[in-house]
Amino acid sequence: MGERPDADIWLRTYITTTLTSGDLRRFLTGLEESFTADVPELAADAELQRDLRAALHSQLAVFLDASRLSADGPATAPVSSAAHALARTVAQRGLELRVLSQLYHAGHRAMLGFATAFLEQEDLDPRFMLQVLTTMWSQTSELLNAMLDELAVTYTRERERLLQGAFASRLETVRDLLDGGGDVAQASSRLGYPLRLPHTALVAWIDDPRTFTGSLDTVVTRLAAGRRTLSVPSGARGVWAWIAHDDGTDRTLDPAVVPAGVRVAAGGIAPGIDGFRRSHREAEAAQRIVETGRTGEVLTHYSDVEVVALLASEPEATRTLVERELGGLLDDDPASGRLRDTLRVVLGCNGNHEAAARRLGVHKNTVRYRLQRIEEILGGDPAAHRLKLELALEWVAVFGVPDDPTGR
Repeated sequence: MGERPDADIWLRTYITTTLTSGDLRRFLTGLEESFTADVPELAADAELQRDLRAALHSQLAVFLDASRLSADGPATAPVSSAAHALARTVAQRGLELRVLSQLYHAGHRAMLGFATAFLEQEDLDPRFMLQVLTTMWSQTSELLNAMLDELAVTYTRERERLLQGAFASRLETVRDLLDGGGDVAQASSRLGYPLRLPHTALVAWIDDPRTFTGSLDTVVTRLAAGRRTLSVPSGARGVWAWIAHDDGTDRTLDPAVVPAGVRVAAGGIAPGIDGFRRSHREAEAAQRIVETGRTGEVLTHYSDVEVVALLASEPEATRTLVERELGGLLDDDPASGRLRDTLRVVLGCNGNHEAAARRLGVHKNTVRYRLQRIEEILGGDPAAHRLKLELALEWVAVFGVPDDPTGR
């Protein structure tokens, strides 16, 4: 054990000075993949994945700061607020405490694998390398065990809060409805919400906690504009909500009332319990597109991303379609982007050049010139296979150009 201080100093110096930002990004990506593989509850839960991602990034920053500044190294690193938020989300999902434990054990294994792969690239004496790995394992074990103890307290407090009285009844009733159970009259009475009416489901979440520190329930109320609402927490930084259409009208949701730092996804209007579930599924699907795409909208309707959401279920087939149909238009440069935008608008205007020019804010001759260039690149009239082109263009508009689509 006499040589351990040297190993500790070497490890701390390596972490703070040798690892690049690219190395750390790859490390975080590897951690996320490890968690998804080891914890099945993550696979279909976009909000849980988002809170996990935030916890990973924030905790790594705290870990690095402790490595640089503390004489005791990362073992004294505090637990980040985002990690506490993740523990509350796990509790709000009704998941067992073991899920948190699985996450941290999976992270521990992934960290050791990552460190071993990097250290093997260094010219180290095998015995010293073993000392470094032993030191890292000991320090991270101490850190993660202390974190897990603290987060278990956060989880338990949140579970106790959720089990209290009317709040617990409402949450249980909503979960039962979404799982396919429930009676209209009984559930409506318990929730104080008219399930027989048409609904619009919302998924609202805090995208930037530095910008928004208010209540998401207030955001839902503003979007409802006087209509009755139902909302329950979906996680530490999100809510599931429904707006009842009491007056039978389809009033447009106003994105202007959504404050900075908040994002909202909305399902379509649908009646009754079946509509309650369907609109919620649509809102969640729209949220997944927002989370994985590059849209900057604060309010996204499922109807606006429905086609892309369906395509997302077959990613490999969709990528093949995009690359085959758009070909030479897939360069990731401003000129190609303008050509794709022009083609998308022209097809959306049913080939009307003047209408497309007005929508694009350019002269109709510019539209005509761009279409000539598009025909040269694609080798024919785009209208001949309009449907497939529109699908490919919608996909690229949301997710961007595929990485190296031409294989160059």
